[in-house]
Amino acid sequence: MSDFNSLETLAIKIQENRRTLKSIDASLADVNLRLHDIPLQRSTESTFAKMIGITYDDRFTELETVQKELNIQLKEVEQLIDKQTEDFLSTITSENMVIPLDTEPVVQDGKTIYRYRDEKKFENVFVILSELLGLSSPIVVKDVLLSPTEIVIAEKDEFDAKQKFISTFSEIQNTLLIKKRN
Repeated sequence: MSDFNSLETLAIKIQENRRTLKSIDASLADVNLRLHDIPLQRSTESTFAKMIGITYDDRFTELETVQKELNIQLKEVEQLIDKQTEDFLSTITSENMVIPLDTEPVVQDGKTIYRYRDEKKFENVFVILSELLGLSSPIVVKDVLLSPTEIVIAEKDEFDAKQKFISTFSEIQNTLLIKKRN
């Protein structure tokens, strides 16, 4: 079953892997810098080491090995993020997507407000969804505000609000399906 709870778990994994990717990228940048500096300093450092009677510790080969390992890790994490993002897209665009909204909305100031069941919050779903749509969170489409804590529809009639929500979510799914194909 496709639901926001499984999407939240997947979105958390995507975000964790993105943090891992940034860490690997930072380590790789450091190794690349040191690899760049070694040939520039090798002559001076080896001559100086010889002059003071110690062995020059040329770490070039060791750093090259670390660089290769980091590049492999980087590719693996990138591929994992791509797969997880693809899974996220497949789940959210599924015809069987279940959004756990309370069945009783609150009508306030001419708006119908649906909160998620059990007062759940879907922060990570909306981080990824916003990125995929190229919008900021909360997402506003056709008088419907989708946020991690609630759905607010600019309509006081509950039936009309449901129709607007269905139409808006359908439009979001169609937009994501187009992105998925590209």
